[in-house]
Amino acid sequence: MSIFSAPKFLSMPAVGLDISTDSVRFVELEPFAGHFRVAHHGEAALLPGVVQGGVVHDPEALSKVVGQLAKEHHLSMANIALPEEQAFLAHMEFPRVPLRDVGTAVAVHLEEYVPVPPEEAIYDYVITESEHDDTTSVIASVLPRKTVEQYLEIFHDTGITPKSFEFQSHAMARALFSKKDRGAYMGVDIGKDITNVFIVRDGIVNFSAILDIGGDTLTHAIERKLGIPFVEAETLKARHGLVGGAEGGALRDAMLPVLEDLRTRILRHFAFWQSRNATIAGIERVLLTGGGANLKGMTEYLGQGVRVAMLVANPWVNVCDFSTYIPDIPMHAAHGYTAAIGLALRNEPL
Repeated sequence: MSIFSAPKFLSMPAVGLDISTDSVRFVELEPFAGHFRVAHHGEAALLPGVVQGGVVHDPEALSKVVGQLAKEHHLSMANIALPEEQAFLAHMEFPRVPLRDVGTAVAVHLEEYVPVPPEEAIYDYVITESEHDDTTSVIASVLPRKTVEQYLEIFHDTGITPKSFEFQSHAMARALFSKKDRGAYMGVDIGKDITNVFIVRDGIVNFSAILDIGGDTLTHAIERKLGIPFVEAETLKARHGLVGGAEGGALRDAMLPVLEDLRTRILRHFAFWQSRNATIAGIERVLLTGGGANLKGMTEYLGQGVRVAMLVANPWVNVCDFSTYIPDIPMHAAHGYTAAIGLALRNEPL
């Protein structure tokens, strides 16, 4: 069942389109040498304040940017990421029911798990393995109906027909983790304003959390500490990261309080999962993506105390083999396209 998906007659290939705080990005994939390659990709900047905290504050401006992107690149259909900040991911258990009645049972029990009445919610669910023979266990993805309707209205006159809507964490999981990875893994997407932490088990997102720390938080810390303009602080951050020389040491000192806060929050989620699942599905690996993954020394710093490998992700792992094809999106830029890549992969069978 998938309320987030369009009817089956909309079977045309779709681009993956991701809307973030500062831009709209899309990726289209096509078959190549037994894998895929990038047929088209592009991005358009959004003015500050158009999208903030997952809320679209200027629908007309966003619709105009999407429409221009669609016209320039001849886009017609898209799998679209919806804002994680407005979403709820609920682990639900209820007395066992026949498979045909699971949807009805989810609707009946939904209000016990999320603060959105069923009639005001759009939801999807995945049936998971239950620890008890007499219960049905599902993971439900829930959004307020008004959020989905707003996005539908935004796309109405853009020339793009939404084929499906999906949480960003679900899309990123499809891009970052190989189809062979059937254990438990953590993804950490460090964006401009927020960090999205999510845990994938057996290919299903079991947990997702939004942290109000991003790359710009680090830049502002440098700006304040060194008394320099934001643009200069951003340039120095990109050049030195956490491993520069004398000048880099000053940057590191400016960023450390923010990074320590970020690491503490990530470790809190890591430890909570491990305390409940270590014996049956402990996290085996942590992958970093998003623009923040490019910061020199980031994985080494955040990885302290995690006790498993923390690595910079490869967003192309399910797209291509670098021995036969290298995408024309550089790896450092590809981390900004992770959700769009995962949405484009949605067209392909698991």
